Amino acid sequence: MKSNKYTLDRIEGEHAVFLKHPYEIETLHIPTSELDESIKEGDIVNVFLENNKYKVEPLVQDTENQREKVRGLLEQLKNARK
Repeated sequence: MKSNKYTLDRIEGEHAVFLKHPYEIETLHIPTSELDESIKEGDIVNVFLENNKYKVEPLVQDTENQREKVRGLLEQLKNARK
């Protein structure tokens, strides 16, 4: 069973739109009914296709690392404006 990392970009109606990590060029649309309610926009996940159904597994540490990186970049931008 092959898995790929994706970032949840947004929810459009009854589908979640994922961008393939890290380049975020390829998209994957998964029905929201196949997602755990704890998965939020910006979360990084592993996606498996199992028995023609998607299994989405949150990658908590990867998500936190990415959020810290973004916070650091935003802080740099704020400081550069001063």
